[in-house]
Amino acid sequence: MSIWWNYYGDAVISVAVLTAILILISIHFFRAKSKRGFGIPLTILIAGYLSYVIGIVFIRGWNGMGFIVYGVIIMGLGLIYYVGFGVYRKIRYR
Repeated sequence: MSIWWNYYGDAVISVAVLTAILILISIHFFRAKSKRGFGIPLTILIAGYLSYVIGIVFIRGWNGMGFIVYGVIIMGLGLIYYVGFGVYRKIRYR
């Protein structure tokens, strides 16, 4: 009897890691006192996450590689933008 994660373990782990990142950032966004400026990076993160999930879950294989790569790049840029904006606000309003 084969176990499903023998074949899809890498996909499950990568989607779980990106989901955890998105959940943690969403929690921070909704608990932040001032949400101004954090909406655009969160939207970029969600767009990258959706592109990645579409590529790895629905399309699969070499056909979905473009969605996967663009999703990771867009999500990485959104994460850098989100963290960078947070650090900028922390330094500016010190």
